[in-house]
Amino acid sequence: MIGSVRLVGQERARAQLAARARSVDPVIRGAVNATATAARRERYTRKMMGTFLSRQFLNSRMKIKRANSKRLNARVIPSSSSVMVLNYKTWGFDPIDATRAVIWVRGLNGKKVAAGFVNPSSRGRLPWATRSERAGRSKNYRYEWSQRRLAMGPSVAHWFRQLTDAATINWTNAFLQQEFERRMRREIAKHH
Repeated sequence: MIGSVRLVGQERARAQLAARARSVDPVIRGAVNATATAARRERYTRKMMGTFLSRQFLNSRMKIKRANSKRLNARVIPSSSSVMVLNYKTWGFDPIDATRAVIWVRGLNGKKVAAGFVNPSSRGRLPWATRSERAGRSKNYRYEWSQRRLAMGPSVAHWFRQLTDAATINWTNAFLQQEFERRMRREIAKHH
């Protein structure tokens, strides 16, 4: 799931349900799927909402690979593709000279430089992408596109990694354990 998240008590639960001719696997699948959904919502999406424009955008960039009959674990998989600067809630630029400025986006812990530039003298002041291209064997670099492209900022995976700390792992472990125990109680109550 996330880092070192572990479920405690699987063997005891397996034995309890085996005595009733039931499998613990559906309980585990339900618990890990619910935990992945809750972790994405509480530990990632909610904390990144100040950085990106919409919850829908964030959820589309953090897919959940759910547990199924072949796999008893679930994972939140963040996209490592760059995010267009205009998809950030806050972005700006710091002028270098009259026609060039460095772009930044506001992230979880302040500003992060994005790949591109803004022309502070232009009317639109849009964040444009830069690209370096070596022409043959010479050391001349060109910073241009044949068609203009908007600048890209850090990926959702970049921010996801920053949020995956000991507190997130502990929260996820606790949630998984509670969810598993709740589902076990319900499963045992069904067959009394």
